Amino acid sequence: WDWRMEETSRSKLGNSYSKKDIESSHEEYHRELRRMFQRRKCADCGSSAANWATLKRGLFVCMNCAQALRSDASNKVKSCMGSYSWHPDEMEIMRSKNPL
Repeated sequence: WDWRMEETSRSKLGNSYSKKDIESSHEEYHRELRRMFQRRKCADCGSSAANWATLKRGLFVCMNCAQALRSDASNKVKSCMGSYSWHPDEMEIMRSKNPL
């Protein structure tokens, strides 16, 4: 096995991380995200189901607003429900705007 061939995972912000490290943090990051977005309303429409995030603003939005935001690629929208892997740089943005 050649350590230089380690698989990597790229964040929506363009940084690369060890895929193994990202996979090992998956559950922890999603638990933290759930704590952040619970009891939050969508930053755009006020809906109570704000379980998506826009990394551009570090805010939580509902699925309908997330779909609308996708038309602007700079928004970097991600689900917080466990279907997407989150990376340290993305978590830092969310932590900075949503302290627990």
